[in-house]
Amino acid sequence: MLNLWRKENVFKAWVLAILALCSLFSSQALASKMASQLQEAIYLFEMKGEVDESIRLLEKISRHGDDDDKESAFFYLGKIYELASNKAQANHFYSRSQAFTKTTSKAYWLAKRDAATNFAPERLLQKVIPLRSPIRKFFDGKTANILFENGHIAKIESGMVIEIASKLNESDHLLHIGSDGMWYQNSARDSVFYKPHNAPNQVTSFEIKDVSQFTAINGIAIAVSKKDFYILDRKGSISKGDTDYSSCQLQNDQMINDNFIFNCTDNALHFVSASSATESQIIAQYDAIQKIFIFKNKVFLVSGNELFCYTLQNPQTPLWKTAVGNIESIQAFDNNIVALEASGKISLYENDTGKILASVRANASNIYTLAQGTLGLFSNEGSVITVDTLLRPLWGFNLAKSPMMRPIVKRRFIYVPFDNKRIYAIDAHYYGQRPLYSSKLASQAVHMAKRKLWDNINPILDSIIKNEPGNAEAHFLKAFNLEQQNVSEKDRQKAWAEAVRLSTGSPQIARIVLKYYSRVIGANFASQLIVSPKTMYPQLLGSKKNLYTVDPATEQLICINTENGKQRWSKYIGKIGNAPVIQSDENSIVISTGYQMTIYDMNKDSFNKPLLLPGKAFNFTLTNDYIYASTWNGFLLKISRANNTTVWSRKVYSMPFHIVKLTRSLQLCNLDGELMRINDDNGLTIDYTTNKVPDNIIAMDGIDSTLALATSTNKLFLQNTKRKDFSPIQVLTESPIISMQVFRDQGENKIIISLSGQSILLYSNIGTPLWKFQGKKSTFSKPFIYDGKAWIDQGDELIAISIKTGKVVKTFNTPGGAGTPFILNHTLFSASPKRVLYSFPL
Repeated sequence: MLNLWRKENVFKAWVLAILALCSLFSSQALASKMASQLQEAIYLFEMKGEVDESIRLLEKISRHGDDDDKESAFFYLGKIYELASNKAQANHFYSRSQAFTKTTSKAYWLAKRDAATNFAPERLLQKVIPLRSPIRKFFDGKTANILFENGHIAKIESGMVIEIASKLNESDHLLHIGSDGMWYQNSARDSVFYKPHNAPNQVTSFEIKDVSQFTAINGIAIAVSKKDFYILDRKGSISKGDTDYSSCQLQNDQMINDNFIFNCTDNALHFVSASSATESQIIAQYDAIQKIFIFKNKVFLVSGNELFCYTLQNPQTPLWKTAVGNIESIQAFDNNIVALEASGKISLYENDTGKILASVRANASNIYTLAQGTLGLFSNEGSVITVDTLLRPLWGFNLAKSPMMRPIVKRRFIYVPFDNKRIYAIDAHYYGQRPLYSSKLASQAVHMAKRKLWDNINPILDSIIKNEPGNAEAHFLKAFNLEQQNVSEKDRQKAWAEAVRLSTGSPQIARIVLKYYSRVIGANFASQLIVSPKTMYPQLLGSKKNLYTVDPATEQLICINTENGKQRWSKYIGKIGNAPVIQSDENSIVISTGYQMTIYDMNKDSFNKPLLLPGKAFNFTLTNDYIYASTWNGFLLKISRANNTTVWSRKVYSMPFHIVKLTRSLQLCNLDGELMRINDDNGLTIDYTTNKVPDNIIAMDGIDSTLALATSTNKLFLQNTKRKDFSPIQVLTESPIISMQVFRDQGENKIIISLSGQSILLYSNIGTPLWKFQGKKSTFSKPFIYDGKAWIDQGDELIAISIKTGKVVKTFNTPGGAGTPFILNHTLFSASPKRVLYSFPL
């Protein structure tokens, strides 16, 4: 009797729970197609206890109702079976309900019930879909159609690539494809055609030539030609507009209030009515418009360093605006707006007010919506961290590669396309409530490794990688295991390169991987460099015990501890653009910031007051007491380092030019090869005949009496500056010169150059060839000269070439790549393209 009483009370508690949960679904159920039958089914179960009849009616609704009906029916079936302790059936119906849910709160709640009724680990990667032909073009959107190289057109559905009946001829040009049909041009490009999928013989044609831009939304299309445009619909009507939008950018797949949108060079959005083929509105900005997004009849745009929100009812005044960084992408997320900055900062904005609801920073290069109410933060290395509607992490996974486009979210799967070979189908209903199967296997593998059971670990590692291709722990253990086996150095380096690359998505795992990795390659340390994913090749600078690097994406100067690679601090520089001019010595770092220059004094640990320039900086030349700046419009400035002021300034050319500091003068040469010598004290031209190199100059360098000029015609000119007449020695190289340095070695001036074919050559100051070294895979092919050696990156290694013999005398392995070397305090540093900082003892 006691047990029966307990069961009755438990049952009553569950009934009360279900009554409370009905509020989640009641409003939707009342608005659905079979609302009355749903209410009847609930009444039969709750009030009359007729379980079988209630189940029968709910199953009927799940077969014949609309999507809202099915969502509610499956939900109530799941609850009934959960009350009956039939967890397998309950889980089945909760999953079915989740497939139809469009409300985030319901999706989250159903995910919790899924975890409560199914304790098995989650196999997130459900299947890999191979592709028979390479992809020519992906058409984003709800249907997510694919055009293959063989002309076949397909859609992705039910875990398969399903070909659509209509096939594009090889000579035709596909403009747009949607759920109902496709728009294309013939081989002559003198007509546009619309072909419906379900009636491929009913083709509608339009005589339009020279189409440069095209998009279609809901059966209405716009075609832009040389000096006009056309509005088309799939039924055959056509309207011509006379305005020339050929220099503007048509916004693909975006429309607002029946208007197509053009982003034009006048820093304005132009809205063109699809009904009248005339311009209806303009939203003008002071700066160029970089990003545009339409959501809930609002226009969100990024211009300058601000995010604006407009409505077409008042296009002159923004609804709101807010300061932002360098925005990479902007999109809708759960009724709000989310933006990704180049720095990796992700911010969530309330779409009506611009209020920041949440903000995080991640190693993200792209953001895409995934399951209902979730956002995926994707890195270049393939890791994805999925966050909820307040940007809190839900789960992490590593796909080993970054997807080629936005994932396609369907009812059962989320399809993630990779290169041209395969598409991953992952579970569309995972919210991190259950542990991942790959994580469970990884824990087993780590436990085996600690017990040194290496003989049995490989099958588990293979299984982990099959279920999670980029699992960092598995790849680390593979690399670690190979160190104990008799395999080639190439195989070991390949394994370590992959382990390091994949670990960057997880700081905790990265610390462990890099700790062991640095021991293997004989480094002082290998550490993660905290810079933006957009900064692919960090430039290293330094003085005393500190390394520095500039991160243009975040506009920060970063200081790094040379003993352990950890970041000491970062300081905001100012607006510097994507390619700032940077020069440094042991005391200062000079950085161009638009029409001004900023000097960081390493001794004072502070920035000097920025100095205005009469043009954008071209290059800087530093001496002990002065900084010389040349601008793109031909100005030369001499700046005192002692008091941060301009000593003199004058216009010397009408184009960019190079500078070499001689004993008491400055040698100048513009890009056209015109040479000029300037008095260092007053900036006046020294009176002698102007000389000219008969080629375009790409580089100039010099010390003492040696002046070297490199030209675009593969020539090296060497001049003794003590001679009054200009009679340079000419050296012809086998391929273009990409870097050149003049330096002093063993009491002699020498010139080292790198060619586009990766050759490195050394010459005497009179042009005598001393040696040639054939390099490979160097990023910038600019050696660092130190202690009688030329250090340079060579793909997966750093090497030292003897200045005396031209032979390799030292090698450091850097699996996964390295960047241009930098030497400080007898220590070699290099930053890899994957943002790993190496430190090697010399």
